[in-house]
Amino acid sequence: MRTIYPLVILSSLLLSLAFHPIGIYFLAWFSLVPLLFIIENAKPSLAFKTGIIFGFLFSLFSLFWLVFLQIESNIKTLMVFGLVVLFLYIGLYFGVSFLIANKIGVWFLPFIISGLEFVRGSGELGFPWLSLGYSQARYPVIIQQASIYGIYGLSFWLVLLNVTLYKMIKDKRVKNLILTILIIFLPIIFGILRTKPNAQKYATIGIIQPNIDPNLKFSRAIREETFNRLILLSLRCIENSLDQYAMPCDLIIWPETAIPIFLKASGEYQERVFEFSNKTSAPIFSGTPLYNYKTHEIYNGAVLIEPGNRIVQEYKKLHLVPFGEHIPFDRHVPLFRKIDLGEGDYTSGTEYTIFSTNTFTFSCLICFESIFSELSRAFVYRGAELLVNITNDGWFGKISGSQQHNDMAILRTVENGVPMARCANNGISMIVDAYGRILKETPLFVEDFIMYRVPMNNIKTIYRVLGDILPILSLILIPVLLIRPLIIAKFI
Repeated sequence: MRTIYPLVILSSLLLSLAFHPIGIYFLAWFSLVPLLFIIENAKPSLAFKTGIIFGFLFSLFSLFWLVFLQIESNIKTLMVFGLVVLFLYIGLYFGVSFLIANKIGVWFLPFIISGLEFVRGSGELGFPWLSLGYSQARYPVIIQQASIYGIYGLSFWLVLLNVTLYKMIKDKRVKNLILTILIIFLPIIFGILRTKPNAQKYATIGIIQPNIDPNLKFSRAIREETFNRLILLSLRCIENSLDQYAMPCDLIIWPETAIPIFLKASGEYQERVFEFSNKTSAPIFSGTPLYNYKTHEIYNGAVLIEPGNRIVQEYKKLHLVPFGEHIPFDRHVPLFRKIDLGEGDYTSGTEYTIFSTNTFTFSCLICFESIFSELSRAFVYRGAELLVNITNDGWFGKISGSQQHNDMAILRTVENGVPMARCANNGISMIVDAYGRILKETPLFVEDFIMYRVPMNNIKTIYRVLGDILPILSLILIPVLLIRPLIIAKFI
C-alpha cells in the first residue's frame, strides 16, 4: 500500500494544478497516467482505496480555498467538517470509478468517469465543480468539442487521452501511438474549423463591477456608496457607447444583489434607478432580492428595467446554493426547516424566464447556476440569445475559487452556441462569444466596467438538441458490462 502513495500524490497534484489560475491546464492531459499503473492489475480493494485517496487529495488541493470563505466564525468549525465530508464524497466517486475500471478494463474508464460526473452534478445536491473537462476552459480550440457532447463529453475525452497515453507507455505499440495522436489532434482540427467569425447581429452590452466588500454591502452606511458607484460606472459606460457607436448601451448589467434593498418595493432608490434609466435611455438589468407579500417568501432574483416602462420582467433563482441559501429538501421535509447553519432562507423560483429587449432576448444565471449545463440549455432551448451571469464572488477571496467559478461559465457558451455576459460584484466579469473565447475580462477586486459590442452568434449545436446523451448512455453501458460475465457464465 505504501508504494502507491507517491503515484497517488503525484496524480492529485498534477490534476489540481490544471484547475488553478497559473496557466498549466494541459497537465490534465496526463495527470491520471500514474494512477492507471496502479489500478489496472491491482486487487479490487486496492483500486477502490486508490480512488478514494486520490479523489480526497485532488479535491483538497483544488478546493482548499473554501477554508478561507468569509463566513460567520461560529460555523467555521462545522464548515471544515463539511469540507472533509465533501472531499470524501468526491473521493468515493473516484473510488467507485477505479473499482469498476479494474473489473471491466481501463479502456472503459472514460465512460465511467463521464457517467458518474453526470450523476454527481445532478439534482438539488448536485456538485459538478471539478468535473475534469472544466480544466480546459481556457483552451478555446480544445473546448469546441463540448458543442457536440457537453462538459461531460469533454471529461470523457480527457480520460480517454490519459488511457491511451498510459497504454502507449506501457505496451509500446504503434497502434497506441497513432491512437494518441488522433485523440489529441482531431479535437484541435475540429476546433480550428469550427471557430469562424460569422456574426450577423451585435448588441452593445455594459457590465458594471462596483467592487463592494460583501461584508459591508448590507450595512446602511455603505448603501449610498454602493448606489453611487453603480450609477457613476454606468454613466461612464454609456458615455463610452455614445462616443464609439453614437447610441446608448442596449443593456446595462448590475451584479447579483447589486443594491441590498428590494428594488421592486417603492422607495428612494427605486425612483433613482428609474430616473437614471429614463434619462440615459438605457435598459438596466439588476440582481435584487424579491419578496412575495402574500406568502412572505424571499427569492434571490433579478429584474429588467426599461426606460419609461419601469420594471417589466423578473427572474427568481431556480437552483439555490445548498446550505448557503437554503437547507436541501426543506420544502419536502418540514423538520429540515428547523436546522439553522447561518444560511439564507430563500425560496427557489419555478419559471425559466426569457427576458426581451428591443434588440435581443436573454436569460439570467445567478451565481453558481452557471455551473449547471442543463439549466443553461433549458434557457437557450426556450429562446435565449444571450446568457447573463450575475454573481458576487467576493466571498471566494483572491486564490483560485473565483477563476474556477468563472471558467465553468465559459463552457455554457460552447455547449449552446450563444454568447455570455458575466457581471460580478468583485470580479471576474467578462464577455464571452459563442465559441467560448473571452473577448474582454476584468481583474479581481477592482472597480471597473466593460462596454463591448457583442457578436450575437446563435449557433445551433448538437448538445443543445441532444443534451447529456453521452453520460446517460455511459450509465446504461456500465451496468451491462458489469453483469455481462454473470450472464455468459449462466448461459454458456
